[in-house]
Amino acid sequence: MGEEDFTGRVCWGCGEKEPAGKKFQTCARCREEGLAPSPFCSKECLKEHWPKHKAWHLERSGENDKAGSAAKEKAVLSTLKSVMNEQPASETKSYMSLMMQADELKLRGSYTPAEKLLREAVELNPTNPIAYAALGEIMALGNKPAEAAALYVKAAALFPNKAATNVQGTAGPATNAQGTNLWASSMLSAIFWLNVPGGKVEDQPTWFNDVELKELSAELCSTAPNDLRSWQTRAFVLCPMPDMPPQWQMPPGGMVRTEEELVEAGRCWQRVMQMTPGSKEEKRPYVARAAHCFRTAQLVAERVVQQAAEAQKQAQEEARKAAAAENLVMGQGTAGVAAW
Repeated sequence: MGEEDFTGRVCWGCGEKEPAGKKFQTCARCREEGLAPSPFCSKECLKEHWPKHKAWHLERSGENDKAGSAAKEKAVLSTLKSVMNEQPASETKSYMSLMMQADELKLRGSYTPAEKLLREAVELNPTNPIAYAALGEIMALGNKPAEAAALYVKAAALFPNKAATNVQGTAGPATNAQGTNLWASSMLSAIFWLNVPGGKVEDQPTWFNDVELKELSAELCSTAPNDLRSWQTRAFVLCPMPDMPPQWQMPPGGMVRTEEELVEAGRCWQRVMQMTPGSKEEKRPYVARAAHCFRTAQLVAERVVQQAAEAQKQAQEEARKAAAAENLVMGQGTAGVAAW
């Protein structure tokens, strides 16, 4: 293959060069975490090299620390037990067994068998959100945006998102911060996959509109401030990027953003940059996104000033015409009196 036929990208797994006439698929997790998407020459290559690529993700996020991983695993298991604490003992044991087997298969890249087990878990307990979220991840890894979005939406609907609800989603004194964090994680994933082009409008949830997304993105930043996706989502909702057009429903007058909202979007991207590990070069895309938001805010501010100046000029012109007309009438009246 000549250099003129080479796009410049190589497969993360096997190193194959991407031909000019073929577009490699990219890692869904990279896209979801806001990283430069890693290309893979085929789905089979991604599955084969997934354990290594997953370890790379863990290393970048600092999750390869043994103590941190142990604490995270303990927290997830605690949440799983809490979500299921009202289930019969036999049913709980079976559900957890299915979840753990599915997770093991997922780590080995065996997505189809993992999906089958997770769907069994859903049938066993259709009110438990964890299997839906896990299925959403399987669909995301298989690059199935619509299916991933629908499952994450379902999981988010079942997880508690208010401090005044317990982990079963009913009103009560018990609270569960882990359940709330899992709601935020599912909601962030849902928004990401809903915004992938190609989805059907009729499949979008009712809250996937401009007005509610502005409120929801602010709530996510408050609920999960340590998840950089919260700030990515808030920034994107307030100031979509030219290369990522919004897919949500717009109000009749179209999207309108104030200078303050656009500045906030730029600051959100700055926060993402600060939270992202890596070199300055790896953080450069976030710098560019922040700069885009700040430039857009400046243009909006200049347009507001211009519109105010034009409105003032128009008001002055109308006042001048009104005064001229009044003088004309007065002049005519004076001439009539003099003639009389």
